[in-house]
Amino acid sequence: MKHGFGRATRRQVLGTMGLVGAGTAASLYLPRRARAQVSTAESLILTDEEVAEIRGRGLRLGFNMNHRTDDFINSVVEGGELAASEYDIDLLISDANFDAAKQISDIESLLQQQVDGIFMIAVDSDSISSAIRQANRQDVPVVVVGGPPSRGEVLSVMNSASYEGCFQGTQALLDALGGGAGKRIGVISIPLGLQTIRDREQGSIDAIEQAGAEMVAMQGVWSQDEALTAAQNIIQANPDLDGIFANWSRAIPGAWRAIEESDREILLCGYDAERDGMQALHSGEPALPNGQPILRALSGQQGILTGRAGIDALCKNALGETVQPDILVPTVLVTHDNVEEMWNRLYPDADPPWAG
Repeated sequence: MKHGFGRATRRQVLGTMGLVGAGTAASLYLPRRARAQVSTAESLILTDEEVAEIRGRGLRLGFNMNHRTDDFINSVVEGGELAASEYDIDLLISDANFDAAKQISDIESLLQQQVDGIFMIAVDSDSISSAIRQANRQDVPVVVVGGPPSRGEVLSVMNSASYEGCFQGTQALLDALGGGAGKRIGVISIPLGLQTIRDREQGSIDAIEQAGAEMVAMQGVWSQDEALTAAQNIIQANPDLDGIFANWSRAIPGAWRAIEESDREILLCGYDAERDGMQALHSGEPALPNGQPILRALSGQQGILTGRAGIDALCKNALGETVQPDILVPTVLVTHDNVEEMWNRLYPDADPPWAG
């Protein structure tokens, strides 16, 4: 081995997102791997002939998530379900709820059910290794999101362009502040032991350094309540704080609540374009004391595209085709000016929160 959204087809989803025929892996940041070994979601689209052949295979695939608490993960599942339905695949979905031991048990259960492949978002790249090695012994291919396991082999590692997304999102924060020189920025992250999280953090670090700004703190949190506390602590410890970048979904509303309560003019940008964040961009609320919006931009992961691409990669492998060891899914930058367009790209056929 190598390392509720409508019934749109894979190509229709990609076309809506503006990805068919656009962009290459060479345009994305690849911190650890050679670009020649990277493919994008577009390259995994099945032909009509391949779809017909897959439908005749009677495949059973496992789809294991590390949690189901945010819109991105749920849209990944939605994308997987759309592809499985289109291809007549029996899809077994499970959720580890951020529990590494449960995730290992989930994978073992999928293997006992004789799945033909597994797509998973890992809780932790170290703890999942034993389950990956068991899959290796049974010749069951695994596509993992977030980073490779510390031991064992996977078919592919799939990631959003996390470095690029957080670099661009942090850059948008600095631009909203009128430039980065001398600005003081706090970062709120999530303490998952995955390469994709390290890439997110490095994207913000590099954007801050290149702009001549200063990162005054980086704190990892597991929930929105913890993000509120972390942001409060950062704000209280830094009376001259200019902005906060929150690099995962539940950290964003926690941070804006802390900013709102502080009654200070601190700006916020984030990574993960989800329902509550996109509503805030659309409405301009919550606002600063000067009436300007707290939240200025979000770098959005494309969950439906990720879920469908995971199924497609396993299908390509089942057909005996080469699947590259790394698959990248581009992010999109969402602002007040393009939030309606980006909603339609990220959540096709789902009603936006501002629709009433």
